[in-house]
Amino acid sequence: MRMKWFATGLLILAAVGYFISEKYRLYYLSAFTEAAMVGALADWFAVVALFRRPLNLPIPHTAIIPRNKDRIARGLSEFIQHNFLSAGALMQRIAEFQPAHTLCRWLLQPANADTVATYASRFLAYALAAIDDERVQRFLQRTVSAGIGKLDLAAASAQLLDLLTENKRHHALLDAALNGLDDLLAKEETRGFIAGEVAKSAPLLKKISDLLQLNLDERAALKIVELSIAKISEVRRDGDHELRRKFDQYVAGFIQRLKHDPDTKAAVARIRDELLQSPALAGYVAGFWQQFRDWLGKDLQEKNSVTRGRIASLVRAFGEQLEADREIRQWIDEQILRALPPLVEEHRAKIGRFVEDQINGWQEKKLVEELERHIGPDLQYIRINGTLVGGLAGLVIAALTQLAT
Repeated sequence: MRMKWFATGLLILAAVGYFISEKYRLYYLSAFTEAAMVGALADWFAVVALFRRPLNLPIPHTAIIPRNKDRIARGLSEFIQHNFLSAGALMQRIAEFQPAHTLCRWLLQPANADTVATYASRFLAYALAAIDDERVQRFLQRTVSAGIGKLDLAAASAQLLDLLTENKRHHALLDAALNGLDDLLAKEETRGFIAGEVAKSAPLLKKISDLLQLNLDERAALKIVELSIAKISEVRRDGDHELRRKFDQYVAGFIQRLKHDPDTKAAVARIRDELLQSPALAGYVAGFWQQFRDWLGKDLQEKNSVTRGRIASLVRAFGEQLEADREIRQWIDEQILRALPPLVEEHRAKIGRFVEDQINGWQEKKLVEELERHIGPDLQYIRINGTLVGGLAGLVIAALTQLAT
């Protein structure tokens, strides 16, 4: 506004100077001020014609911006899409930016790691407070229970077992179990335990052993252990052992029952429903959650919060690992650059249309006000320059005219 009044003041000054020069017959001042008025008025008309009709007169090719708002919006949208949101331009900029390297250097700064930890702690505290609301708890309980209640656990378990048993992966678990059992049976305390169990289950053998003092119960236990160890070793060594085949048959049959047997599927569903309706399970989960929530809420309020410190340490450790591994940084940059083009192509038209819709949604008055607010002062310089340049041009023309005559 100040520049607008300044430009208008120059026009008034030129007019006053013109009348004074005409009254006192000041030739050169008259030429200067007359030309300055012409230049000022011409540039005033040009500037005003951009935004509105000068003096509200229906002069053609005035109020250019309001009358061409749709075309301006469409042109600006296309300009942004092709010059700011093109995949090539963004990829070049991001490649120069080196996202992974920039990220790791940012994370290595202690203040930044503490900032991340602080914001994460605030989010956790807010989430705990939000979840503590009874309405949220009831909603979560209903939603989770309904989701689990609709889940076909039998089919899901069958699919999981299919994956685990593919290419005999489950034999690795069998071998581990056999190894553990082998080590267990080799221990003296295990043998003693088996001897005691044999004696309990065969009291007659125990009495005969005590009567004849032959330790038949211990021998029987040792024989059982030796036979067990031998059989386990046999199964471990033979990948095509009969017991392995029976094990495979049992697992395959169990998977088929989970998939197709109505009784098995109903049994799994019944177990699922009993667990969901179990007060003991609900109480256990609620108690565990409340204990964990109380501890976490109290810790987050502490000045030296263990959780916040741990998050900060993890952030710094991640930054150090990223800094030390050049290959993973290169991989991250490659993934970003690979994922960027389709993402940009998918959304840049939407962003352009958003810009276009926003401009089209403005009223003409608001559009003019926004443009005048941003470029109005510069446009007033056009009026100022027009006044001065017009006056100098008139002065030069007047001087040349005098020389010519």
